[in-house]
Amino acid sequence: MAKKSQEEIYKQLRERICLLHYPPGAVLSENTLAVEFGVSRTPVRSALQRLEFEGLVTSMQGVGTIVASVDLKFLKEVYALRMKLAELVGDLARPRVPHGTIAALKELLEECRQMTDHYDPDAIARLYNDFHEEMLNVIGNEPLRVISNQLYYQTARIWLQILPDLDWHREVKLTCDEIAAVIEALENEDMRAVARVRRDYMSSFLSRINSYLASADSRERIGS
Repeated sequence: MAKKSQEEIYKQLRERICLLHYPPGAVLSENTLAVEFGVSRTPVRSALQRLEFEGLVTSMQGVGTIVASVDLKFLKEVYALRMKLAELVGDLARPRVPHGTIAALKELLEECRQMTDHYDPDAIARLYNDFHEEMLNVIGNEPLRVISNQLYYQTARIWLQILPDLDWHREVKLTCDEIAAVIEALENEDMRAVARVRRDYMSSFLSRINSYLASADSRERIGS
């Protein structure tokens, strides 16, 4: 197996955390990961340090590196900031939509529509991650792109955690609707509309989170 770069290790570990392959509280062993990726402990340690800086893992003396739990107050604060940053996309978008972006989004939309009657939380979470990556491509400001990406991955796993308690058909429809609305705005070269769509769907999700948290025992479940 070819050795993984530090960047590849970081992205793969981040994906595993966000897809709950490593749930909150899971211990990540540098030695085990180094063997898996065919590298020394140094690039693994660097990747874990980066994930710790981003709030996805934490180091505990005598235990090691563990996947961080979700702080509900922090979650809401991140979403509030993400909604504000989404508004900036209209002002700081690229002059032209990158080649292939709309085509890629149409493929994701078709995949999303096919998920309606096939319950697969992991698959739709991966699809939304891909949608997020395409959305990064339309941001013309590099610092905004970096910050938006970091904040997204700080909250990405929340949806997957609560999906079993949500209406699957509704969640798939909302996802498809968001992608479709973004495609329409991009085809019209209306980046302010893209920004409004992203902000409104983030607001909708935050409302669903609040409703979920009001239900019995949900606070313990999401923070576990």
